[in-house]
Amino acid sequence: MKELLAKRAAEFVRDGYVVGLGSGSTAKAFIEELARVVRERSIEVTLVATSADSEMKAVEVGLGRFLAPIWAIDRIDLAVDGADEVTKDRLLIKGGGGALVREKIVDYRASELVIIAESHKLVERAPSRHPIPIEVIPAAWRLVAKDLEKRWGGRAELRTCKCGGKLGPLVTDNGNYVLDWTPPGPAYPELEDEIKAIPGVVDNGIFAKRRDAVILLADERGVFAL
Repeated sequence: MKELLAKRAAEFVRDGYVVGLGSGSTAKAFIEELARVVRERSIEVTLVATSADSEMKAVEVGLGRFLAPIWAIDRIDLAVDGADEVTKDRLLIKGGGGALVREKIVDYRASELVIIAESHKLVERAPSRHPIPIEVIPAAWRLVAKDLEKRWGGRAELRTCKCGGKLGPLVTDNGNYVLDWTPPGPAYPELEDEIKAIPGVVDNGIFAKRRDAVILLADERGVFAL
């Protein structure tokens, strides 16, 4: 299903586009398909990656010469990204891989945003199966966790690294920590900015401001739009 989604998303790419590369397994499938499209159609693109992981994937599949740092571009024509959860009213939860800040920087600035996800990511309420990731300044993580629990309830936990034998907190590409917050109720659009207003918060995994996004889902029957 990831390959089907990648092929459909690649149809949005045009010669000369600045393309934002999302993060996660579905985004990786798109990067692989994009490499094929660029090669077969002989088109020129500029690519901005939302994580070191996606950047390395682009290099691996032969797209390295097209990469540019985010600060070096002045427009993004298209961004293709995945999601951890999607609701029918187009509220997204993202950041399971810890790349939420750069994803938001790219996705919110793209002229066109395409979200690709397998159909089980569609939920009645969010968060449903995943907590809300919140990137925080390392020195503030415990204070932010207490602020979240005091104001809204639920449970905020520091995400730890599950990579080999390394111990301690997961560190993002920006050098920050991630809190995984499970609130007592569903997220609502205004919560995105309310969390950002907490001192020490860099950003959070609620993506509620791109209701214009093209959302493509896939199941065993094929790809369909939300």
